[in-house]
Amino acid sequence: MKNPKKTTFRPKTKVFPKTTIEGQYILMNREAFILWLSDLDLKRPIKYIQNHHTWNPRYVDFNDNHFDKLKGMKRSHLRRGFSDIAQNLTTFPDGLIAVCRPLKTVPAGIKGKNTGGICIEHLGNFDAGGDTMTDEHRKTIIWLNAVLCKKFKLEINRNTIIYHHWFAGKSCPGTNFFGGNSKLNAEANFYPLIRKL
Repeated sequence: MKNPKKTTFRPKTKVFPKTTIEGQYILMNREAFILWLSDLDLKRPIKYIQNHHTWNPRYVDFNDNHFDKLKGMKRSHLRRGFSDIAQNLTTFPDGLIAVCRPLKTVPAGIKGKNTGGICIEHLGNFDAGGDTMTDEHRKTIIWLNAVLCKKFKLEINRNTIIYHHWFAGKSCPGTNFFGGNSKLNAEANFYPLIRKL
């Protein structure tokens, strides 16, 4: 009797530690996200990292229901005529990150800045008087902008890390987002934190 041929199972999709997948959404902590990102071979050129806040849902609406919030955002975006959830990535108050619209797909975040863009939606209302950002959320937002700039070889400045407010009549990502939503606020308060990483 012949010995059976030895086979090794190799999954087509890599599974990273501390990762949960539900439908199109991949939920990860920072350690898993950096592994996922380092393995990403993105063909489209990236020139912008867009920062947004959800405004609604807010922190009070979040209770570890990541996938429910993502599905709700997608339903809202589809009702507005989008082809999918608008953002490529979402950050949460607990510091987790979700891949939403695939990064190979152009987002629907800022008119005129979507081609070449990656859209990050930060769950919460970061207008003055709104949510107080958790430490974990703050760490993830800074870190995520830093690792995306490093991955796509972007300088950290107002031409690459952009706020929705600069291009539309909205407060997004919030009048209290790292000290404010103006270009001067970003230069004084947000970019220095990203450069430190």
